Amino acid sequence: MDKKISIIIVSHNLTSCLKRCITRIEEHTERKLVEEIIIVDNGSAPPYRKDDFAQVTSFPVSFMRLDTNGSFAAANNRAVRMAKGYYVCFMNNDIEVIKGWLPPLYRLIESDERIGAVGPKMIFPDGTIQFAGYERDAKTSFQKHKFRNGSIEHTIPEANCPGPVSALTGACLLVRREDAQLDERYWYGCEDVDLCVHLKQNEKVIFYQPQSVVIHHEETTRASGLIAIDFEKNRALFKKKWGRNWEQLLWKVVT
Repeated sequence: MDKKISIIIVSHNLTSCLKRCITRIEEHTERKLVEEIIIVDNGSAPPYRKDDFAQVTSFPVSFMRLDTNGSFAAANNRAVRMAKGYYVCFMNNDIEVIKGWLPPLYRLIESDERIGAVGPKMIFPDGTIQFAGYERDAKTSFQKHKFRNGSIEHTIPEANCPGPVSALTGACLLVRREDAQLDERYWYGCEDVDLCVHLKQNEKVIFYQPQSVVIHHEETTRASGLIAIDFEKNRALFKKKWGRNWEQLLWKVVT
């Protein structure tokens, strides 16, 4: 397998969460598809020790320590520059992969050079939907998760329609390494959607693949209070960057 994947996990504190993430990768990931796991310690206190994580996986582990907790985008970009894989999979530390998660994503992005990014369906531990695509928020015109008005089982047909979409979440996102550049001005928000817009500007398809399923313990880092998020500042930056047509660019679907 020539075109392998570097899985990048940026993490701040929450050591047990990160260990769970890596353990599930070890248990449920096809070895022939993965080049390495890259762990970025984003200013944890106390600092991570590489050996603590290398002991729970037999995949090659690369390790980067950042002294301060910089943005999600900046930390991922640092990791991309050291990645050896042809593809990069951005992954949150609160993701638990399950059996069969990777081949459906890999087959898609390998099948067509026009596919720029592929993402899975994400569920909560109880089997309800965490992410199955975006819809427009009437108040902001930005995206919000579909199927989040109540606990909805992920098996419903509407959540299982593969195909091109306007954007995907960076919680688990497979892209080519050459395209894996996030705008570092964003602070834990909008950098993933911004990347999708950039890919669409180059006529790349953003593809939702519900045949791949992962568990997402949603926003564990945010909920811990370790990181303060300014959603309005991120949205303002997005609007300024993409100009008067920002809404059209955000919701454009390349097919």
